[in-house]
Formats: sequence, C-alpha cells, structure tokens
Amino acid sequence: MSPELISILVLAVVFVIATTRSINMGALAFAAAFAVGTLVADLDADGIFAGFPGDLFVVLVGVTYLFAIARSNGTTDWLVHASIRLVRGRVALIPWVMFALTGALTAIGAVSPAAVAIVAPIALSFAARYGISPLLMGALVVHGAQAGGFSPISIYGSIVNGIVEREKLPGNEVTLFLASLFANLVIAGVVFVVCGGLRLWRQDSPAKGAGDAPQGRGAAIDLRLPPRGRDQPQRRDTGTTTAP
Repeated sequence: MSPELISILVLAVVFVIATTRSINMGALAFAAAFAVGTLVADLDADGIFAGFPGDLFVVLVGVTYLFAIARSNGTTDWLVHASIRLVRGRVALIPWVMFALTGALTAIGAVSPAAVAIVAPIALSFAARYGISPLLMGALVVHGAQAGGFSPISIYGSIVNGIVEREKLPGNEVTLFLASLFANLVIAGVVFVVCGGLRLWRQDSPAKGAGDAPQGRGAAIDLRLPPRGRDQPQRRDTGTTTAP
C-alpha cells in the first residue's frame, strides 16, 4: 500500500475517533502525523515539522480569536437583536434576515456549525410563532452560513486563499467569496419559493396570538431560555405545623 493511501486512511480514522470520542482532533492528528511520518514515510522530526503549515495555523488562530472577541464583547448579541428588530410586521422578511445574520457571523470568522447553533433556535422559534415552514427557515439558515463562509477573513476563505497563494495558483479572494454568496443566494431563493415563501408576502403583519410579546427587543428576550431555576417554584419552610 502506498504512503499516500495510508495517509488518507489514517486521516479518516482520526476523524472517526475524534467524532465518536472526547479526544481533541488536533492532538490526535499530531500523533498520527508522527506515526505515519516515521513508520511509513521514513521522515525524521525535522522533516515532519517542515510539512506543518505554520502560516496557515496563525491565520486560523487569528480568525477564530477575532470571532471569540466579537462573541465575548456582545457584538454577536447586538447583531442578533438588531436583525430581529428588522422583522417587525414583515413575516416574509424573517427567513431572509436569518439568512443574512448567519452569513454575517460566518463572514467574520465563525465556523458554520457555531453560526447555525446561534441562529437556528431563534429562527425556528420565529417559524413556530408566525407559521413559517421550519424546512424553509432551516434551509435559509444553513445556506446563509455557507454564503458567508468564504469571505476573505472567514475560516474556509482563509484556508482556501492561503493554499492558493502558497501553491502559486491563480485565484481571487473577492471572486471566491461572491461566487459562494450568489450560489447560495440562488439556492435560498428557490427554497423560498418552493417551501411557500411567496404566501408570506400576503401577511402584512405577524399573526398575533395570546401571550405574544411585543415586537422589538422584547421578542428577542422572549426567545431566550429562562435561567436555570427561574421556572421552579420556590419552597418556603415556615417551621410551623397545623394542629388537627
């Protein structure tokens, strides 16, 4: 068996183990790289380290660190609240606002699963409240994540553009980003039409039901889970007994 095929098989095993077990994929891949390098490719430590893409690693750390800062300083929460306020009275715009919101999160450095995990609960709550197809809402959230996934400062865009530059291949960062954006925008438009999005334009305002919160900032707050213990009744021990 050739070293190339062995490397691919080992990489597949690393993905399977890291997915099914609580083991860091990077640490496991480092160990696998040394095992394959020394036992299969006859490389020493210097040769193995020479193949490590240090420049790409620094870029990925910087991108993920940027998103971590945006997450901790409240930028992503502000973006969610501002996006939700835009949908007041316009049911048909709710899926597209979620599409744009997820795309913005991945464009500034969030990995696609993280962006979807942030937006999907809010989007599906709106879908249940206003009678929007969950399939439509979920598809637009996912395609929104992919639409922004190849921006020049995103993780996927950084990886692809870094490899293209290192290998001296022809490429353009803006073209890559716009190609992904427009492709997913077209797919989202088709899903919007097929899954009943056109009927939403006939709804001038969201369907109101009992207990609906007012639109605006309060709607965003209502979509959050209550703090742990808030929904549990408080028990008070008065220390007294009732005589028969």
